[in-house]
Order: sequence, then C-alpha cells, then structure tokens
Amino acid sequence: MPNAARRMIALAALAATIIAGAVALDLAPVAAQSEPQAGRIVAQRLADGRTEFGWQPTGGARVLPSARYFPAGSEVGRWLHSTPVEVEGEAIGRINARLLDDGRIEFAFTPTDSERILTDARYFPVDARPNRWLRSTEITIRAASGAGFVAISAGGPHTCAIHATSREISCWGLHSDGQLDAPTGPFSAVSAGSSHTCAIRESGEIACWGANDHTRWNLDTHEEEIVYTGQSTPPVGRFRAVSARSRYACGVRENGAIECWGGDQEYMRVEGKWAITRTGKPNAPEGRFSAVSAGFSHACAIGENGEITCWGWNSDGQTDAPEGRFSAVSAGS
Repeated sequence: MPNAARRMIALAALAATIIAGAVALDLAPVAAQSEPQAGRIVAQRLADGRTEFGWQPTGGARVLPSARYFPAGSEVGRWLHSTPVEVEGEAIGRINARLLDDGRIEFAFTPTDSERILTDARYFPVDARPNRWLRSTEITIRAASGAGFVAISAGGPHTCAIHATSREISCWGLHSDGQLDAPTGPFSAVSAGSSHTCAIRESGEIACWGANDHTRWNLDTHEEEIVYTGQSTPPVGRFRAVSARSRYACGVRENGAIECWGGDQEYMRVEGKWAITRTGKPNAPEGRFSAVSAGFSHACAIGENGEITCWGWNSDGQTDAPEGRFSAVSAGS
C-alpha cells in the first residue's frame, strides 16, 4: 500500500476517534532521527533508602535527570518515570523503574520515539551496598531531533499537544476563553475539554486554563446568566491521569482515588431550549482506579481490577457499563 494511502487511513481513524469524544491520545512523535546512541542505565542505593538512577552514555559522562529518585516505600508493580534524559541537548527518552514483589527494582528505558526497552541485566538487588553505582547491559537508542509531539488532545473548538523535547504545551483553535494560553511546562499528559484544558506537570500537579464558568438558562427569570463552575481550578496534590470535558474535569490521584472538579449538569427542554437545571461538584465513586474519561454529562473509570465504573446522567444507559476486564475507556456525549 502506498505511503499516502496509509497516511489517509491513519488520519481517518484519528478523525473518527475525535468525533466520538474529546480523547487524550499518546502518539509517537513525528521527528527526524539523529545518530544512534549507546549507553546503560545506572543506579545506586542511598543512605536514606531511596535508589538514585541515571544514564551512562558509552564513552561519555553520566547524565542524571532531575526526577531520578526511586522512593523506599513505592507501590509494588507500578512503573515510575524519570524526567527526560538529555544528551548533548537532545531528549533521548526516560528511565522507568518499578518495585517487584521480592524487593528488587526493575529498570527499563523508554526512548522518546519508541516503546520501552528491557535490558538483560536490569534488576537492582535488595542487598545492594549504599553509594555503589551498578549498571545495566548496554542498549542502543535513537534521539528525536526536537520536532514533533508525544501527546495530543482534541477538545471542542481547540486542540493542545505536548512537544517531544521540551514537554511544553502548544494549543490552537478558538481562543474565546483563553484556552490557547497554556502555562509553561514541562508536562506529561494533557486533556482538552470544551473551552478549557487540564494537564499534568512532570511533578504530578495539575494545571488548568481556559473557561472557569459557563452561561446557562435561568428557569426563573428566563434569561441567560453566568455561573461559576470552577473547571479550571484543579485540586492540589499529585495525579497520574486527568480528563477534561464539558464544564468539569476528573483526575486519578497517585493513590488511585478519583477526584472531580467543576460543575455536573442535568438537562431538560424549557421553551424549546436545552436548559441546565443543576450545577455542582461531580460525584466520583470511591475506590482505586487506573484511568478515567470524562464525557459530556457522565464519566467512566477503570478500577485496578480492570472493571469499568460509570456515573452521571443515564438517560440512554451510558452508565450501564458491561462486565469484564478492560484496559482503556473513553466517554463521549
């Protein structure tokens, strides 16, 4: 099949996904490739119980990313990620680490433009001596040139994406409520709503920008009024996932709990118009979750057991999720 035909099929699939709902997509950056680089993951145990890790280029000086400490009390089985590893000004990827059941730490490397690499020697022992650098087997990767993006999210009339190298966010489209005024990064995830956007900083904190209120039809005065909903005022704390939609957003905290902010809504026909009859904070379910997707007036999340839980408006069975185990979810209108 010609490359042009493949490209058209890919664009059609992306368009179909965007029409179904505002979805944050993880994409491989479209970038030219520089020369291959070889190196090893290195790690040492510190006196306070943490494990420090970095990147050792073959024949070069050790590179230590700013976020490089694996906590002593980390959750078993959960991958943690460093900030980007930069070699000669180029971001070549991130170091990954997770705690195993037997107490060892498993290391891996995810290049900027490809999937995670697991080396042969990649396990940090439980009884490692403090302040002694250990290293993995050698791996070879390619670095992105700085062009391209690593994530994109299409909202209502605007779209935002994360640059591959700088991890800054660029937005384009309608600018009626400041939805193109993305704050400075770096960021690890982004989700565009109707007229606001939320993103997760590499520190785990959430930043939102754009509309922070909305216009509704007052059932008593039969006039439009401005109502504050707070969808661009996220809670404090560290999160691992976020999803923004119409006038609210939801995030998954580091402990797996879901928190939502902004306004939930119920609709009815009043004098031939759809009217919002109630606003307030969306009620998220209790439990531990790994992913969340905010729809127009309902949301769905995947629990740590893989089962889906949905809540919100259920006029057409949109919260009646099927049974079973799932790995991804997207809520639409």
